[in-house]
Amino acid sequence: MFKSARLIIALSLIGGVSLAVIIGWVTGFFVSIADTVAGLWNDFTDWINLPLGWEHLLAGAGVLFVPVIVLIVIFAIADN
Repeated sequence: MFKSARLIIALSLIGGVSLAVIIGWVTGFFVSIADTVAGLWNDFTDWINLPLGWEHLLAGAGVLFVPVIVLIVIFAIADN
């Protein structure tokens, strides 16, 4: 019936993904993921809207220091 192993693998993958989507939809898995992501986004926007505090200063310092440290490590490795 199926003459190609690729066809059998493709049909198995399609069937497996379809089954996983149906099970996720029926059990409410996707709703819980969407709620989690929405909650994280709301927490993030609330944090952004807070007045400037230590958290913002530390985050800004991390944004500035991490690329500098990475460049220093790259230069150190390149120069042996």
